[in-house]
Amino acid sequence: MWIIEWDTPTYGHLKGVKRVLYKGRSRYQEIVLVESYEFGKLLLLDGKSQSSEHDEFVYHEALVQPAMLLHPNPRRVLILGGGEGATLREVLKHRSVEEAVMVDIDEEVVRVSRELWGELSAGAFEDRRAKLIIGDALEYIESSPGKFDVIIADLSDPLEGGPAYKLYTLETYRKIGELVEGGVFVTQATSPSNTPQTHSIIYNTIRNAFKHVSYYHVFMNSFSGLWGFVIASNELDPRSLTAELVGRRLEERRIETRFYDATTHLNMFSVPKHLRAMIEGERRVSTLSNPAYMPA
Repeated sequence: MWIIEWDTPTYGHLKGVKRVLYKGRSRYQEIVLVESYEFGKLLLLDGKSQSSEHDEFVYHEALVQPAMLLHPNPRRVLILGGGEGATLREVLKHRSVEEAVMVDIDEEVVRVSRELWGELSAGAFEDRRAKLIIGDALEYIESSPGKFDVIIADLSDPLEGGPAYKLYTLETYRKIGELVEGGVFVTQATSPSNTPQTHSIIYNTIRNAFKHVSYYHVFMNSFSGLWGFVIASNELDPRSLTAELVGRRLEERRIETRFYDATTHLNMFSVPKHLRAMIEGERRVSTLSNPAYMPA
């Protein structure tokens, strides 16, 4: 068996499958969990790879740890999406965290992940500091009365008609800026190699909502390309998170990682010249009235 994963209408890649562990459709999306040859367990939503046993830790450490380490004392954290529980797992490595609120719209993704791939969350859902809310992340952002030190958007891509595209807009980012105040926001930002325009628009949209904004990338073998992230704050400049500071805070906080450390941090933020020119030259902004979608 094969999975054909389309990154754009004219580009895709194949993954060989040993067996299908789960296949179903929730109210929001198609959910498939397989055992693949190269990548072990592999979760796909609407045909897009989300996490693989082979390199999920690369993605989740890259998404979570820079933002958590940039903040001097993260106590209250909000996760938008992240149904598999691995983002929650990374957040709860920080002993300073008193509450981690995770809001995911799709209860079925959470259930499948917990029951069929529990190693991914590694007990995070059972941690007393974790608060799981099944609901619309946009509604939660608009109605949330509390403030957060760190907000992490581990959302599905901004697909037209999908459950997450409104969360990639200027209006939403400005609201997130109010909720995170002097803290840190980070989001997955699609692929600068496979879908460069989408990645660049996400960055430019956030650049119009926050004072300090940086982008960084990792290579994801299971995604067949680079994967991008954008980190932002109105108080803390991501450029102040030096390799030396990363190493010191990882040691002080006793954070165990497989991928991310001081050397890796330097590599993640060392973006090639042609990609910098493309990303920083983008002028389009995604709004609720004119959202930017992934190529379909």
